[in-house]
This record gives sequence, structure tokens and C-alpha cells, in this order.
Amino acid sequence: MTGERFHFASGNIDKLLAVPKYLLAWLVSWFVPRLPNQWVCGSGIGFGEGALAVARALTAEDPEARVVWLAGDDAEAALAAAEGFEVISRRGWAGFWVTLRAGQLIITHGLGDVNRFGVFGGRVVNLIHGAPLKKLHLDSSVTTQVGGPAPLRALLRRMYLAGTQQIALFVAGSVTAAERLRSAYRVDPGRVLVLGDPRDDALCEQANDPRAAQAARTTVLELLGLASGGIDGAASAWGDRVDAVKLVLYAPTWRDGAPDPAVPSSDEIALIHESLERMGAHLVIRSHPLGGAAYEAALGERVHLLGADLVRDITPVLGAFDSVITDYSSVALDFSLLHRPLVWFAPDLTTYSLSRGLYEPLEVTAAGKVQQTWQATLARLEQVLADGSIARQLAEADARSLAGRFHAHPEGGAALRVIAEIRRLALRDDERIPANAVFFESFYGRQVSCNPLALDREIAARFADRPRFWSVTSERTAVPEGATPLLVGSPDWFAARRLATLLVVNDWLRYGFRRGRHQTVLQTWHGTMLKRLALARSGTSLRTRIAVHRESRRWSLLLSQNPHSTEQFRTSYAYRGEVLELGYPRDDRLADAVAGGERIGVAVATAKRALGLSPETRVLAYVPTWRAEGQPVNTINVHELAERLGDEWTVVV
Repeated sequence: MTGERFHFASGNIDKLLAVPKYLLAWLVSWFVPRLPNQWVCGSGIGFGEGALAVARALTAEDPEARVVWLAGDDAEAALAAAEGFEVISRRGWAGFWVTLRAGQLIITHGLGDVNRFGVFGGRVVNLIHGAPLKKLHLDSSVTTQVGGPAPLRALLRRMYLAGTQQIALFVAGSVTAAERLRSAYRVDPGRVLVLGDPRDDALCEQANDPRAAQAARTTVLELLGLASGGIDGAASAWGDRVDAVKLVLYAPTWRDGAPDPAVPSSDEIALIHESLERMGAHLVIRSHPLGGAAYEAALGERVHLLGADLVRDITPVLGAFDSVITDYSSVALDFSLLHRPLVWFAPDLTTYSLSRGLYEPLEVTAAGKVQQTWQATLARLEQVLADGSIARQLAEADARSLAGRFHAHPEGGAALRVIAEIRRLALRDDERIPANAVFFESFYGRQVSCNPLALDREIAARFADRPRFWSVTSERTAVPEGATPLLVGSPDWFAARRLATLLVVNDWLRYGFRRGRHQTVLQTWHGTMLKRLALARSGTSLRTRIAVHRESRRWSLLLSQNPHSTEQFRTSYAYRGEVLELGYPRDDRLADAVAGGERIGVAVATAKRALGLSPETRVLAYVPTWRAEGQPVNTINVHELAERLGDEWTVVV
């Protein structure tokens, strides 16, 4: 990395000027076959991040694989070569050719981590560089900053979207991170998998093995030239006992090319040194590699700079520190794995939240403890560093809670999981999806409900040997016992739709689905229509009419619950196939809850308990129907309604 600042605006101009090169490279890629066991790896920060963890794991696991590190400068190339990797400059013809021939491309920041012109047609895996706190990519307006007319900005946005489509798999450390990445990159849920963050593998080891954390501490002390006495209690270059020294990392995030607002004044520098002396602590400053903030004036006996020239990747040595001070950096989420105190310092919280944007208020992430001055930050640091203090115990509890949200695999091993998933996806569809499968989808995968769920219960009871797959849009969605969830848009999701012998859906199939000869598609729909649908709606465009006709041709059978629905489907969807006017499976439980015209008390009580309500409570359901996008709707004030009904009633929305 160089010391120059990076600005999105200048980077975007370079991207626009390179359009002819992209087009030419895309054409060339059609005629060049890729080698499945050739891997190229690179990272925006240099020799490090998750790409290095994957490269190391792959080299150890498969000596036959060709693993090439694509370097951005001579220093990075020297580090990679010293570890035994084959190294090629990512720029120029050699970098283009090795990228174009590689079957697997591992990146952490963007397509420029390898040769950006050689990515077309390769399996690109973006490991990302930490769980996002600040808004990323297309979620933030700063990403597409460029001077010029609106058409130029529109072209740039399309280029960002096109670049995203080159990435086969994004890797996330948690469901929360995955949801943010799906939003930022505008990709289907199945393009982002929660496999753990490979860059955290070393940190997971340190969290579970004190010896690994102590080794990280030794590494940091040696890098700073301050470990003259080792770690056995002898005097260090600081004049302190090394085992008693409190090491604090300060890691401000990048400000998108703007100056770092946290650089301390002369008075604040004096306060920093005075406070550190009182705490018996040392502050290690690690400004963002893209930032280059000027903290030199703050350096002294207890303040030290740990720049990218000493360690390219800070994550593997985070176990060295007793606490971390940061703002919006994902380093905080990495460090939470250690369950050690975090201090949040964001002097520009208001302006940064409005300009770059955050996925949630920083006060939520920080459990309400955000400082905005050096004085308040140092006071907070002194509280959480005090051995046995209540503040420290609470800070450690906050860190554990944060780790629970952002680390689905605290045991580590993410690099091996990524490699295994890449190899699994290289298998044929029929090697990943068993024969005679049934595919279920309800409301585009947003729910596991309605007629498909009722039919799933029946099929599971009668045909227990049939594999069952459910389309879902989130890992948080629970599927019936024995069924397998498939994230919408994942390779397995597409494969299951192609290979399943029976598909049970209650809405449109989408994604250019074409029914195979071996397949039966049962369209159950999701209710008796009272409002007009599809072709029956006024003002339906030609494009919509064509889409409706195409969709209804995909169905083998259509389920109807009454003659009215049958007639409406025939006209509204121009459906000419077989209609099964047999009633709605989703209503079976309602029918079973009635005997002799009266509700069965046990069934009613069971349903109320399922909602978390007392059997004695009277329940009113308010269920407004869906409105087309943009149509106004006057909803009932449910709070006022509940108040008028009285305490014996509960309103369910």
C-alpha cells in the first residue's frame, strides 16, 4: 500500500475511462478456458486479510493446487515470495493472463484485488474485509461519487452492478453481516453464505488458546522494538514489567478520503500521555491503511505507531491488546471475539452518520456508550481497564453480546469451510441435489406457510423418503423437520428447481424458470380473489400481459378452492391447464377445529398458546390485504382499537 489517500471520485473516473478495456477483456474471455485447480488470490490491503488465510489453508490441504498471489507492489510481492507463494504482479499482461486462466479467484475488497480485466467467467469469491458497520457499496451514496452529468453517474452505477454480477459468492461471518452485504451489493440471498470470516481464523484461535494470544502480544512488542525483556516479567524498553503492561489499540476507520477528525490537538496529546501514565498503559495507533492520518505529533514514550509498514494486516495480532478504541471500524467486531473491553470514540458521529451512513445507530452497536472527545474516551478507557471493576465486567459482557451477533463460527476454521464450499459448488447439479426431490416455495421464499406448508406435512407423512427443499430468503427462516432450506438465488436453489420432480408454489416462479418434461408444477395460489388480478386489472401493460401468459404456461396443475376462483384463474391468468377444485390444504386445520358448527375449545386454546396468548384472551386479527406499490392505504390505528376493546382483547396484526 502507498501512503496516498484514496478517493471514490478519482477511482470512479479511472473506472469509466477503462470501459473499452473491460469490453475487450470480456470478448477475449469467451475463447480462453479456465483451469479448475488454478487459484489466484489478492487483497486490497496487500499480503493479508482472508485471502491469505485461504491461500495458506489451500496450500497445506492440496499441494497439487496452483496458488498464485497477485501483488500490487514490490513490498507485497517480497512478503508473498518469502512465504513460498508464486507471485505475479496483478497489473500488466502476466497478471491479466493468470487471472483469465484461473478457475478460482479469491478477493477481499474488489475485483481490483486480482487483475480486474481477467475476471470474466471465473468463479470469483469475495471474502469481504470485515463485518460492515458503515454502509457499503451501493448502500452509500459516496461509493458512486463522480463529477459530471446524470447519464455518466447512471453508467457508473450500472458498472458497479455489472461488477457485482461477476462475483459468484460473498462470504459473511454472521447472518447480520450477510443481510447487510446482500443489501449493499444488490444480490440475491443465496449469493451470500455464512461460512465465517477467514481473516478471523487466527483470532478465533487466540480467543480459545491463551498461548496463541500471548504469541500475538510478543509479535506486536517485537514489531514496535519494545520487547527487550521478553514476556517473563523482565524489564522492557518501557521500564514496565511486560506482563503487567496494558496495551491499547487505537484503530480509527477510513473517512472516504477526508481528514481524520480524531487527530488530537496539542492539549489533547498532553492529556493522552498523562492518562496513560496514570493507567500504566500504552497506546498503539493504527490508522486505516487508506487514511494516512497524521498522528506523528502524538508519539512518545507511551504512544506508538503500528503502521502498515510494520504489519499489513492487524487482525491476526489483535490478541495482543487488552482493549481497542475505534469508531466505525470492523476491527471492533473482530476484537469482540476475545470478549475484551471496547471503547467507542466517534467525534464526527452526526456528520458521518448522515454522509456515509451506518446500518444501525452506533449507539445500538456500542450499547449506548459512544464518546465524542478524547477526554471522555480516556475516562472511559480508565474505567474499563481497571481490574475487577463493574465497568470492565459490563464492557466484557457487551463484547460477548457483540460477538454473538456477528460471529456465527467463533470456533474458527472459516478458510477450510470456504475451500470446501468452492469445491462443492464445482460439482454437477445432480451430485448436489438428490433425485425425486420436492421443491416448496411460499411467497417468494419470504415465508414457510400457506398451502405449500400444509402439503409439505402431508408429503412428509406419506412419502418420508422423498427429499424436500424449501425456498427461503433468510437463514433465520425455520423450515419443517426433515426439510432442507435453500437460499433464493443460490446455485443449489437453481439446481433444485431444475431437478425436482414436483414443485409446489403459491406465487410466480420468476428467474426465467422453464418446466422440464420430468417436472410437475403445482400452483396452489394463496387465497380466493376478491380484488382483480393480473389480466383482469385495468391498464395492464403489454409487457405485463406477456409475462402473465408466460407464467401460467409454467404450471402443470392449478389448485382452486371454489368455482369462483376457478373462473377467475381461467380469465385473469389465461390458464388452460388442469384445475384441481379440491379446496385449500391451508384451511384443513381450520376445518378440523370446528365440529357441529362450533369451534373446538382445545383447538382454539392450542392456537392461542402458539401466539403466546392465554386461552382466556379474546383475539381480534387485523389483516389488511396487499396493495400494489405506490397505492395509498388507510390503516386502522390498532393501538386505539385495542384500547377501545379493553383488556380482555388482544389485537393481532
